[in-house]
Amino acid sequence: MSTADVESRPSPIAGLGLFAKREFAPGERIAPYSGPTTSEPPLESSPGGKVYALEITPGRWLDGSSADNPSRHANHACQPNAELIWDEEESLAWLTALRPIDAAEEITFDYGFSLAESLFHPCACGATDCVGRIIADPLRPALRRHLRFSRPRD
Repeated sequence: MSTADVESRPSPIAGLGLFAKREFAPGERIAPYSGPTTSEPPLESSPGGKVYALEITPGRWLDGSSADNPSRHANHACQPNAELIWDEEESLAWLTALRPIDAAEEITFDYGFSLAESLFHPCACGATDCVGRIIADPLRPALRRHLRFSRPRD
């Protein structure tokens, strides 16, 4: 459970992805998602205008843009193999396996975007039930209904 167990490399989902260098069991910590915490969301804190911020609790953000944080390359997926869990005692977020993960498999998690955020973030995870937008799992049925009723009629 160290950053030596993962590597960043080109992803078929988007840009760089985070890949397992060994197998992980369900519930096992994969790698920390580290960075300073702030009371304001970081804005375009990395080259290319990408934001690697997580809202830990309302009004408390973790800026994961540092090169020392390879977990920032974990992509979103509609059927993720990991989840991000905040450990209050350690003041650290951990990517944690939801199911067995094979060596060389891309590590993904649900970014948990709101409906409004999803409108600006297309999803390319390739899951059979992908809505085409990065959106939190509980909100996907509402987005599906919206998309179904907003399409032009014959």
